[in-house]
Amino acid sequence: MHSSRHSGFTLLELIISLALIGLMSLLLFGALRFAGKAWDASEVRQERDTSISMVWQYLSDRFAEARSLNSHVESEGQNVFFFRGKAHAVEFVSPMPAHLGSGGLYIIRLQRALAGDRKQLILRRWLYHPEVLAGAAGLPEWRPLSSNELYRGGREKPELRAWYSESVLVDDIEDVDFSYYGVMARGDETADWDSAWEDRPYLPQLVRVKLRDSMGAWPEMTFELPAL
Repeated sequence: MHSSRHSGFTLLELIISLALIGLMSLLLFGALRFAGKAWDASEVRQERDTSISMVWQYLSDRFAEARSLNSHVESEGQNVFFFRGKAHAVEFVSPMPAHLGSGGLYIIRLQRALAGDRKQLILRRWLYHPEVLAGAAGLPEWRPLSSNELYRGGREKPELRAWYSESVLVDDIEDVDFSYYGVMARGDETADWDSAWEDRPYLPQLVRVKLRDSMGAWPEMTFELPAL
């Protein structure tokens, strides 16, 4: 009678085959997970790079068209020059494209804001108009920028967006710092960087923005303003 040992798999061979299949499946699953994570990380980086590019372009356009304006503000009882800079906020007047507002000049304020447990860089816009400066009813009151406190959200109304609006420029930031380059007084030959720009009735030459989010520091952004 002939042996039948070659007519099928032995138990040991079956165990080894199953172990190899399991190992191959594990390796394949691990490779797929790694590829998925790499793809997700690539998408996140691409979205972040796109956001950086869009913010840079928007701010570059606004700062490049900043206006050197001085107007009497009734609530302040004096003339106000419409550029003021702090370490964590900046305010100036610049025209807005019609598709982003009603066209014309707006008081633009960039500042840190708090939304729940997240920090944001928020953009607030008031129409540069006598009624707004006089404290028109129904609008969030405009007062000259005076502190670096975290902003906690406003009272934007859809029907008043032509007069006032606010939007999140960068969500979930760790911090933002503004600095300003210019002369201390008109006629000075030497300019320097400063963390604030107050009580100077003229525009700085440059504004620099340093921003950090959960993924690290953004590329440093420096914007040129119109010449004195």
